[in-house]
Amino acid sequence: MKTLLKAGAAMLLGTAAIAAPTLTSAQTSTTVNSVNDKRGYDALDAAQKAEYDAWPASYQTVYTGWPAEYQSEFWTYPVDYRTAYWGWPADYQTAYWAWPVDYRTSYWTWPNNYQSYYWALTPEQQTAWWALTPEQRGQIVAMTPEQQMAAWSSINEQIAVKQAAETRTVMTPSPAAQPAPAARTGEYPVCGGAIQDSCINPREAGKNYGNRPLDYWPGKPASEM
Repeated sequence: MKTLLKAGAAMLLGTAAIAAPTLTSAQTSTTVNSVNDKRGYDALDAAQKAEYDAWPASYQTVYTGWPAEYQSEFWTYPVDYRTAYWGWPADYQTAYWAWPVDYRTSYWTWPNNYQSYYWALTPEQQTAWWALTPEQRGQIVAMTPEQQMAAWSSINEQIAVKQAAETRTVMTPSPAAQPAPAARTGEYPVCGGAIQDSCINPREAGKNYGNRPLDYWPGKPASEM
C-alpha cells in the first residue's frame, strides 16, 4: 500500500526536476542599534510611532535588538503581516530572520494554508520545501496526510541523489591535473650522464668511480676550495 502511495505521489508531483536545496546563509550585520535609541525613534513617521508605542515592552525589546536593516524591512510589510509576525512563537521569528531576503519575500506570497503547513514540517522537510516549485507545493498541500508522507519520502530520495551527483562532480579531478608519480618499487639506478635524479651515488653503489664523500669537515664550502 505504501509503495503504491509513494509511486502515486511521485506521479502527482510530475516530472519537474526537484532541485537540491541551495545552501544559503542568513544575512548578518554588525550594525545593531542600542535598546535605548528605539531605532532612531524620531525618524519614524507618526503612524509608526503610534504602532511602536502600542506594542508590549517585550515586542519593543525584540525589535530594538534587530540590525537596522531588519527594522527598516519590517516597516515595509503591510500591517497585517507585522501583526502576524508578532503572533509567532520565538523559534518561528528566529528562523524567519535566518532566511535570505528572497525567502522572506516569497513567504508572504503564500496562501495562509501554505504558511501553516510549512511551520508544521520537520526541519528537513522545510529545507526541501524551498527546492520545490509553486506547483509541487500546491500538489503536496492538497494530498492526504498519508500521501504527503509518501511524497516527502520520494522528494528526499530525489534530493539525496542530486546532492550525491553534485558531490561526485566536484570531486572529479580536472583533466589538466597531473597524476602523482607512482612509488618506486625497484632499485634506484646509478647516477651518471642524464640520470641525476632518483639515483644512487656510484661510490655508494659499490662502484670504483664517482665522487667520494669526505669523512671530515673541510672548513669551508667546496666551491671555495
